[in-house]
Amino acid sequence: MHDLIIHYRPDNYPTWVLWREFKDAFDMIGRAGAIDAGGNPTARAGFAPRVPLGKPQNACDETTRRNLRRGYDFQVRFSGTGHVVIRKFRLHAQKIVETSRAKVNSNG
Repeated sequence: MHDLIIHYRPDNYPTWVLWREFKDAFDMIGRAGAIDAGGNPTARAGFAPRVPLGKPQNACDETTRRNLRRGYDFQVRFSGTGHVVIRKFRLHAQKIVETSRAKVNSNG
């Protein structure tokens, strides 16, 4: 069995935030070490197309109370155990227009 753990961080946030964890979710087809009559391994790579990650939890920074699901750019980190090949990864985002919080000096 193979584990896969996905973390993300917005705008170079100092720590990685857990997004999703797959424990013992991916496996090979067949039994490791099994061979056929000719001595060839019978196990082959598993197959898991289009594994949805869902949305990250609504985590907030404790100091700024900023929602960590919001940001201008994001980094994603995949880690785990075993041998897993990720051929493509697509990240969806929603554009949100925020009001300016900057104070304007009216004294010119």
